[in-house]
Amino acid sequence: MTPTADIWFKDTLAAHFTRDGDQTTFSYTADYAGPPIATSLPINSEPVITRSGAIPPFFAGLLPEGRRLSSLRRNIKASADDELSLLLAVGADPVGAVAIFPHGENPQPAPPTVDFDDELDFSAALTESGIADPVALAGVQDKASARTIAVPVASDAILKLSPPEYPYLVENEAACYQLLTKNKLRIELSKVEVLHDKHGRSGLLVHRFDRTPKGKIPVEDAGQVLGIWPADKYLVSYEDIAQALTKVCASPILAMRNLAFQIAVAWLSGNGDLHAKNISIINKGRGFEISPIYDIPATAVYGDTTMALEIQGSKKDLSQKKFLKFCTSIGLPEKTAMSVANAALLATENAAETILASGNFDTRMNRDLARVLKHRRSAWGA
Repeated sequence: MTPTADIWFKDTLAAHFTRDGDQTTFSYTADYAGPPIATSLPINSEPVITRSGAIPPFFAGLLPEGRRLSSLRRNIKASADDELSLLLAVGADPVGAVAIFPHGENPQPAPPTVDFDDELDFSAALTESGIADPVALAGVQDKASARTIAVPVASDAILKLSPPEYPYLVENEAACYQLLTKNKLRIELSKVEVLHDKHGRSGLLVHRFDRTPKGKIPVEDAGQVLGIWPADKYLVSYEDIAQALTKVCASPILAMRNLAFQIAVAWLSGNGDLHAKNISIINKGRGFEISPIYDIPATAVYGDTTMALEIQGSKKDLSQKKFLKFCTSIGLPEKTAMSVANAALLATENAAETILASGNFDTRMNRDLARVLKHRRSAWGA
C-alpha cells in the first residue's frame, strides 16, 4: 500500500504513515537503522496502528494547541479527530528533529511570518494565529495562558503576543525570565527578547533551543515521553513525570535536580501552568537531558493560584517540607534538595515586585499577587 506521509528524522527518511479506511499505521522504513525518532517508538517495534483518525501520542504532541489548532481545523476543513491531516498541514518544522510531509514531497523550509529586516509589524503574526501555517509549535496553552497568541515567525524563533484577556502577558513572562537569568544552579533558560512593532505592540521573541546552525536537535516534552495525549497534560503528576524522565535521561540526578528547580520556581513565582507539555528533554549528542526552561509567565496575576499538576497528592499549599519530601521520592539526596529549594527562593526573592513592575496591572492584581507570593515564601521559611 502506498504511504500517505513521509516522516523525516533530521535529513533522513525514517518512517511512513499509511492509511487504510479508519486505520492509520506508523512504521519505520526497512532500511532505517536509527536512532529512534521518539523514546516511545523504538526501532525494533512492530508497526503502530491507530484508529478513527488518531495518530500516536508522540505525533499528536507536535500539533499546535488552543487558538492555532482551532484555526487550523477551520482552514483545512478537517474534523477534530483527523489528526494526520492536521499534522500534514503543519509538519514542515515542528519541535524537535522530525518533519512530516505528504508522501513523495521533498522537505522544504517554512517561510518566516515576520520580516525582521524591515519595519517591524506584528499584523502578519496576529493574522497567522487565525490561519494554518507550516510550523507546528505547541506553545503555552490552557489555564491563564489558554488564549496566548504564540506563532512561529522564522525557522528558529516563535513570537508570543499578549491576548486582550490577559494584559501584559508578554511583559509578565519577560520579567519571569529576568528573575531566573542568574539562578544559582545555572539552570539554562530559553533565550528571549522583548520587541515592539511600529504600532507599539509588544512581543516576546523566543529563540528555539531545538535549532542550531548545524541542524535540528531531538526534543520531546514530558507528555510525549509518557505516551499521553496532549489533552491529558494536566492529568499526570510531577511524580509521574519524574519517573518517566529518569528512565530516558543520561544523568537522572541532574535531570531530577532541574525538574525540582522548575517546580519550586513555578510555585514561588506564581506560574500555575507547568504541565506535562511545558517540561521537555533535549538530546544535544550526549544523551537526553532536561531542556532549557520555557513558557514561564506568572499566571497567578490573572487569578490562577494552583499548580498545574499534583505534587505529593495536591495542587495546593506546597510547603517546603512537602517539596523536600517530593525531592526525596524522586531520588534526590537531602543536601541536593535543600540546595534546590534555596536556589529557587533566591531566584524568586523579588518576584512580585519584578512581575508587577513589568506592566500596568490593576489594583486587585497587584494586591493578590503580592499576597499570594508572600504567603508561599513564608511557608518555605523565607
